[in-house]
Amino acid sequence: MATRAETDLKVERELKSLRLFLETLPELAREWQDLGDGERASWSRDWDQLMGAVEVVLHPRYLSGAMTINQRTRYCELLSKIDQARPLIRQLNLYSPLVPLDNVG
Repeated sequence: MATRAETDLKVERELKSLRLFLETLPELAREWQDLGDGERASWSRDWDQLMGAVEVVLHPRYLSGAMTINQRTRYCELLSKIDQARPLIRQLNLYSPLVPLDNVG
């Protein structure tokens, strides 16, 4: 079983990755058509993996109370940003996580 420190580190890594991906999403949307097929496929695959981490790592830890208060706050803020980015996510035909994006917190 994972220790608290290992859990905290995994959550921190996933939160940081999610924040970075969401920060780059608007710029990516502007450049999407200029990217090659390989670049789009690679980015989509990385996005899918991150959304999987939201479903398998972050959300279960959020629901179980395994996140710190700071992590919970940041997670809810990031879910809100995903919710706000839904038009871009649909435009780019990216996967949207199967977790509630609103009314969390």
